Amino acid sequence: MNIDDHKYIYIRSLIFLGIFIILHYTYDWFPNIVFQIISGIDESVFQHMKIGFYSYIILMIIELLVFKKKIADNTKFIFSRFFSAIFYPWIMFMFFFLTRVVYPEQMHFVAEIISAQITVYITAIFIGFIEFEIIKIEFGKRLKVLLLILIVILIVEFTAFTFYLPWHDVLTDPYK
Repeated sequence: MNIDDHKYIYIRSLIFLGIFIILHYTYDWFPNIVFQIISGIDESVFQHMKIGFYSYIILMIIELLVFKKKIADNTKFIFSRFFSAIFYPWIMFMFFFLTRVVYPEQMHFVAEIISAQITVYITAIFIGFIEFEIIKIEFGKRLKVLLLILIVILIVEFTAFTFYLPWHDVLTDPYK
């Protein structure tokens, strides 16, 4: 399979979904601090965003190992994947809440699981096609630094908020 083939995005998105599912339950299976940091520890949207971020990082590492001879420009590859890892949780958040626009009631457990898997897969497809365009740009020094800062910020936030949550809730009016 060619990494530049559009068909690869669909397969890659399935692989991403598999990684996501594994990370979703890893802390339940192996409760230790390492998996607590990279895995989901509860069912909050934030924890799912964390799982998406780390799943993308793991997928990037797998792709680097499998396609190391086929990657034309490692810098463009890595920084396009960093962009995607940063962007993925927010796009997943958008798609997740789109399902709540369509069906605002509490879903049946099975429907909720199916909806979540579809959301994760579709989001990975969207990000994959965005990456096809992002990898074409020149990553100047400033953009590289900004992406690295954003990666570090997300790692710090995901790690910190694994151990304590601030009082903020994204969907709650703080003035009520």
